[in-house]
Amino acid sequence: MKKRVLSASVLAAFMIMCICIGNVNAAPATIRFSSGAPENHFLTKQYIEWAKLIEKNSNGDIKVQVYHSAQLYRDNEVIKVVQTGGLESGCAFTMYTESQLVPTMKVYMMPYLFQSLDETWNVYKSEVGTAWKQTAERKGVKLLAMVAMASPDDQIILTTKPIKVPADLKGQIIRGASPEHALALKKWGAGPSFLTGAEVYLGLQRNTINGAVNSLSSYVDRKLYEVAPYALITPVSVVHTFIIMNKDYFDKLTPAQQKIIMDASATIENNTVQLGKDTLKGDFEEARKKANVYIPTTAEAALWREGMSGLWDEITKGNADVVDALKKVRAMLNR
Repeated sequence: MKKRVLSASVLAAFMIMCICIGNVNAAPATIRFSSGAPENHFLTKQYIEWAKLIEKNSNGDIKVQVYHSAQLYRDNEVIKVVQTGGLESGCAFTMYTESQLVPTMKVYMMPYLFQSLDETWNVYKSEVGTAWKQTAERKGVKLLAMVAMASPDDQIILTTKPIKVPADLKGQIIRGASPEHALALKKWGAGPSFLTGAEVYLGLQRNTINGAVNSLSSYVDRKLYEVAPYALITPVSVVHTFIIMNKDYFDKLTPAQQKIIMDASATIENNTVQLGKDTLKGDFEEARKKANVYIPTTAEAALWREGMSGLWDEITKGNADVVDALKKVRAMLNR
């Protein structure tokens, strides 16, 4: 009897030891990350830093390959390919996240709803942002971290001819990044066009578009001032990015591997807002050297915002979840 008990104890100890060894020596993992931003873009630098943190803290057990400049997929393709498991991870912009994955994120794209980067961060860290993550997970995608642009502070309308007020856009073809941008452009009398960020330069160069709603950082990093020497600063909407990962892929990683990825994501997220603000200062100075940057007067700014709250109602029409999200955000912003 004692011999049997001893044998059982030895067997149990052996099994525990095997489990521990298995956890320590987990199968190596490779994560491919796709982004449309160019190599020198401040967003890309944060994605690369995220990759380095994961590789370092896993002692090379997790390899992260960052593909910038749409080497793998265009910005508007990333979410679907991650969701379906064709890619492990990637960069998701707000305008594609709200249209393809989390409809309530439309609040970020509502013209002139937000007035500062800090406001957007506070909403992301609230119950509204928590609900975004939950919705994404139900659809097979983990939102690991927000990698912020200095939005809406960095939002511009870049053009081939100078503009100051909405009437100056009448009859022009302007690239918008979302249906919400299209509504605003139509209200201003412009014709909307949809191109990914990587396609804007060529569109301007070929004169198929006359301008674009864009960010100051992309204006500088993509050298768009070469083909559109005028930029008007106006907080049209909020464009941030998210590090996303296929949920099934993440769930199959060991708890230790998952923790390493979550810790790296938290590190990037904790620094991203200040980095966005610091980058904006440098981009603004650089843009002023390369192009004609115009800041509207108080009266002109009022013209750009005129009637935009009516568009919010149009955007939320028929979607109770978006109506509820807008209500919560407006209460938070007292707007």
